[in-house]
Amino acid sequence: MNRARLSLLVSLWVSVLVPVVVSGLHGCASSGGDTMVLGLAYQPTTQIDLNRLQGAPPISAATRVWVNPIADLHPEGTQIGISKEEDNSPVYFGANGLPPADFVRTALMYVLPAYAVPVAPDPASATHVLELRMTRFWTQEESTYQATIVATAVLADRAGTVVWQGEIGGLSKRWGKTFENEMYMKAFSDAALDFGQNLALNPGFRTAAN
Repeated sequence: MNRARLSLLVSLWVSVLVPVVVSGLHGCASSGGDTMVLGLAYQPTTQIDLNRLQGAPPISAATRVWVNPIADLHPEGTQIGISKEEDNSPVYFGANGLPPADFVRTALMYVLPAYAVPVAPDPASATHVLELRMTRFWTQEESTYQATIVATAVLADRAGTVVWQGEIGGLSKRWGKTFENEMYMKAFSDAALDFGQNLALNPGFRTAAN
């Protein structure tokens, strides 16, 4: 085989092999970050501060507030967070835990009575009904974990007359290891505690509950 023909065959072989190798490398490349599915459970790391009750309007012992199931209107659907530290990896809630609405309602069942807001065991025994429409349930991880819970709250009396309404928010911010299940859980739980405190201690809400 002469040198010219050999050179031509080598060139043809390279032109075929290189695109195949490059294509294979692209196929193996990562298309993005990981995904986390979080089993939500209320596990706050901060404590209820009863000193905050000082100066708060009292609520009658005869009052009983029933908390309706919360309407979850947060626009991201099953996604509840994102890790900017891990290439915008998404965080979803999973079936092995509570849905966000039930998670927040569970927190309220702990927090409201602690701040002297009597909670009714059922709608029939209630003097007031609390409706919550949640519009934000989100944790964003950057240099810290920042959780936000926001809802519109409406309080009605037994006759269905609205006696108070307002927007309530809960926040938490914490340091932690990157993209950790436990850190997201703590962030959401502390934000839910803050949300419950801000509702329970709202002067308009407390006054209207009488």
